[in-house]
Amino acid sequence: MKHNAEINLPVELIFDVLPPMVVEGMELPAQIDIREVLLEVTGPAGKPRKVDITKGIPEEQILLWEDEIMESFDENDLA
Repeated sequence: MKHNAEINLPVELIFDVLPPMVVEGMELPAQIDIREVLLEVTGPAGKPRKVDITKGIPEEQILLWEDEIMESFDENDLA
């Protein structure tokens, strides 16, 4: 038997801030690039460790998080 369910878990997002750049004459603003999505799990010995689950996260969710991070910063913070 099988049952699909969803749960909410806290994750840590590791990201880079890409500086503004000019591409084909157009100036692009600073951008956020999420590199890792880390989930803390407890191993068999009871020791916590972080596991990178980035590959299991849909690209749409990554983009939403990048937008959320961008909105939380002042433009001067990204320079």
